[in-house]
This record gives sequence, C-alpha cells and structure tokens, in this order.
Amino acid sequence: MKNSVLVLCALLCFALLSLIACDSFFDSQNPETTPSPNEIEDDLRTEKQDNLNRLHDQPDSTITESPYIVTTIAAGYDFTLAIKADSSLWGWGNNISGELGLGTWEAPTVPRRIMGNVAHVAAGYGHSMAITTDGVLWGWGWNISGQVGDGTAYTRFYPVRVMENVVFVATGQYTTFAITDCGALWGWGFNNNGEVGVEGYEELHFPTFVMDNIVYVSAGGNHGLAITAEGELWGWGWNGAGQLGDGTFYDRFSPVYIMSNVAQVSTGFDYTLVITTTGELWGFGNNNFGELGGGAVDYHSVPFFLRDGVAYVSAGFAHTMIITEGGELLATGQNESGQLGVPQRWPRRQFVHVMYDIVAVSVGQGHTVAITIDGALLAWGDNHAGQIGDGSLENRNTPTVIIQPGEAYHTI
Repeated sequence: MKNSVLVLCALLCFALLSLIACDSFFDSQNPETTPSPNEIEDDLRTEKQDNLNRLHDQPDSTITESPYIVTTIAAGYDFTLAIKADSSLWGWGNNISGELGLGTWEAPTVPRRIMGNVAHVAAGYGHSMAITTDGVLWGWGWNISGQVGDGTAYTRFYPVRVMENVVFVATGQYTTFAITDCGALWGWGFNNNGEVGVEGYEELHFPTFVMDNIVYVSAGGNHGLAITAEGELWGWGWNGAGQLGDGTFYDRFSPVYIMSNVAQVSTGFDYTLVITTTGELWGFGNNNFGELGGGAVDYHSVPFFLRDGVAYVSAGFAHTMIITEGGELLATGQNESGQLGVPQRWPRRQFVHVMYDIVAVSVGQGHTVAITIDGALLAWGDNHAGQIGDGSLENRNTPTVIIQPGEAYHTI
C-alpha cells in the first residue's frame, strides 16, 4: 500500500512537470507572447546600460555638486571628449559610429555624460578609448579594422573592456596604441602600411606587442611614433610624406630610430611635430598648408628646427597648435573653418598668436579645444556635427567658452 502511494505521487509530480513544460513550450511558440527581435535588442541594450551605470556609478540626470573644472580634452575627427575634475567623461559632436559611447546614434551639440572614473581618454577618426582609474582600458565606436581591440570588427555603441594595467592610450585613424604599467607598447587595428608597427599586412583585432621601454606614444593618420624612457624617438607606418623623419619616403613595418632627447611628440595626418627636452620644436612630413609652421611649403623627411620655448604641441589633419613655456597659444596651418582661432580664415604658414593662459589644447580634423589656466573649456573651428559643443552647428572663428569652472551643467 505504501509503495502504491509513492508510485501515485511520483506519477502526479511527473504529470504536473510535463504540463508546465508543455505550457512553456507552447508559450514560446505563441507569437503573442514571444518577444520580438526589437524587444530583445531593447532588453539587451537596457541591461548593458544598467551594467555600465552600476560599473561607473552614473547618476540619472544631472551633475551639480562638484566644481565643473575640465582637466583633460581630446578632439576627434568631428567630435570631442573631456574629463572633468571628478573623473567623469563627457562627449559631444558626431556619433554616427558610436564614438561617444552613449548607446545611440544621437549626436548632442552640448556635453553629454558618458561614464565615470576616467583617468585618460583618446579620440580617433571614429572610435574612442578611455582608461579608468583602476587601469582598465575601454573602447567604443567604429571598429571596421579592429581598432577598438575587442577581437571583433563590429561597431561598438557602448564601452567594451579591452585590457588591464594601462597607463596611456593613443588613437590614430584606424589604429590604437596602449602603454602598460611596465612600459610595454601594444598596438592594434589597420596595418596595411605598417601602422601598428609589426610585420605583416593583416589587420590586428587584439592588442599586439610592439616594443618595450616606452613612456609616450602618438598615432597619426597612418603612422605612429613613440618615446623611450631614455628620450629616444622611434617611428613606423606610412611614410609617403616623410612623416617618420628617417630621411626616406619608405613605409616602415617595424619601429626605426629617429632622434634623441625627445620630451613629447604629436602626429598629424601626414606630418609630425616633436618637442625636445630643452623645449625646441622640430617638424617633418607634409607642409602643404603650413602645418609645420616653418614658412615654406616643402616636405621635410628629416627633423627640421622650427622654434624654441615650446611646452606642448597638438597636430591635427592640417593645422597645429602649440603652447609656449609662458602659456601663450599659437597656431599655424589650414584655417578654412576657423580652426586656428583667429578672425580671418586664410591659412597661416608661420605660428600666429591666439590667446594666453592656456594649459592644454587638442586638435581635431577642423576644430580645436583648449583648457584655460582656471579650468574653463574653449572651442572653435568646424562645427558641422556640433563638435564645438555650444549647442549650435555654426562654425566659430575665435575661441568660444563652452564650460566655465564652477558651473552646474545639466545633461540634455
């Protein structure tokens, strides 16, 4: 009798479980209860954003507490990224390839908050990279050549984790370079002309070791240059305009030595500018628009002395900005969109005065952003995608205040 009861209970349990399973199966086949692909995509997008918000402690709507002092800027092709004093990352401008990391195609014309806990950021042609305060490298945006570094060629509209222990990152047109805390240089992306600095023509979708003992790196249109701990400058990649400075016009698929006693390097689209440890500015590569600032228009395939007393340089597509040791901002090169920050829009072949009291500057394709000594953010030049950040799409010939220190800025 006891065994019969046990058997009966088992049969009842089995029947109940079968009924539940059948209901679940038929529900899954019922169009009225099956989530649509759009609903699934929306759920995944919501989940990703929720995880990102939790990871970076992102508030829901506004930032109003800490002084709005900008500490770091990066001008991409037609978008802008900025880090403020509380380590939050903000972006504005073109976003067609997800270069702002907002999860949408929306292109804001005023600053929008992206994520928090950011220590360093780099903006490329259509992708962005950021290092969080724990040394993790994140990437997003256009990824056709693997320049995001996540092992795929899929465009990323949200930041994705790439690697750890990173202290510096630089972005080129289709390439990315990262320096780890042990001084190792890693690169990935397009490599048809040796842009990554490793032998072979194939694209590299994962971080690939390039060289050791590196403290600084800069990526141009299709070339890269790095500085060793001893101040030696090494270059690689496309060299059709002499932008590597090695005295030739041959592409280099592995790093070649250029010069010594280098403190900083900035690579434009097809030219390069270097600051030595004594504050001298040297340049090489294309000079069609006067982007080297030397007065002439000829190419230079070896380093060419330009001036002294320079503290910082930023090179773009065809215009250059420098900050002198006295904090004066000077400009040279192409100026059809007002990117030099001077009233008249004709190009300059020698450096001209823009303003004083500047501590940082970054150059994009046709716009410029700068930080003043008190932490205010200024921008000028091409604004067709809202990359200046003043809420309009109008080009600006002269520096325009975008963020004042201390103001409470609301997200849109």
